[in-house]
Amino acid sequence: MIASNVQNKVRLLETPEVIELAEGEQDSTHVEAFRFLDLPSEIRVLIYHFVLFTPTRKSALRSNGSVGASAKKSKPLAPTSHRIALFLVSHLVHDEATHYFYSCQTFRLFPVQDFARMPSVRALPRRHRPSITTIELILGSSWTAPPRSWAVNAGLGLQEMTRLRTLKVFIQCDPSHPVFEGFRISKDFYTEFAGTLFQQIVERLPGLVQVEFDAYPSVQKNGSLMSRLLHDTETAQKKILWGPERGWTDYDDKNHEDNEGGDDGGADAAFDGLRADEPDPTDPGVRETDVVDALRNAFRAVSLGS
Repeated sequence: MIASNVQNKVRLLETPEVIELAEGEQDSTHVEAFRFLDLPSEIRVLIYHFVLFTPTRKSALRSNGSVGASAKKSKPLAPTSHRIALFLVSHLVHDEATHYFYSCQTFRLFPVQDFARMPSVRALPRRHRPSITTIELILGSSWTAPPRSWAVNAGLGLQEMTRLRTLKVFIQCDPSHPVFEGFRISKDFYTEFAGTLFQQIVERLPGLVQVEFDAYPSVQKNGSLMSRLLHDTETAQKKILWGPERGWTDYDDKNHEDNEGGDDGGADAAFDGLRADEPDPTDPGVRETDVVDALRNAFRAVSLGS
């Protein structure tokens, strides 16, 4: 009797009506694949930003160096494995995500010794140079002996940066200040070096629109170095902007700037010179300790005199 009832129930489940109903239930629970590339490009960019710039460890929140906009405004990065996984999704996703990644960063033209994690322009893959929109030139570093590698040539790839619109310039110190007398090669040596370097860079950037200047407190807008850079920028007919750290504006009173440091202006200059001096370690003729010791003495003399 029991076996007969079970057989009848099995036959009932196998009727065409029950089978059709079961298939309909399966169809209703089927989930179609989500087509990411059907999203508008603006939404895809927001997703790229979330994947590329969402850190998962506190160590990723540490600053990218300590000098200039490339350090102060750098975004915390997601783990390398997350970024690589995104780049490997497909050719189209790779192109879109890498373009966004490189266009969001401020890359340095030349390295300085502040433990920055981001590579300088020369170390970037050539295929990504057209995506770069902002670069930074940090001046004042190694003012006693600029590194031989600080040269504008084809290796920098400036002419390939067709989307670049902003050049940021951060000045650590101006060696033409009187406090550097006796330690510099000459009053105009570094001004000439930096001015020539800046001019060559501006000439090779095809789409450059604006130059943003910023500096440490001891650097004066009407000093020898800044005067040269501003003149070259105006000659090249580029727009001039001011960074946040130094606080310069278009309406600065030059007479006020001359006196804003008071008696401590020389001390500020000596201090900035100390932290900016980074002789080329590959040059055996340069002794960093001699320069640093001499500047320390100058700093003490200025402080005592004030």
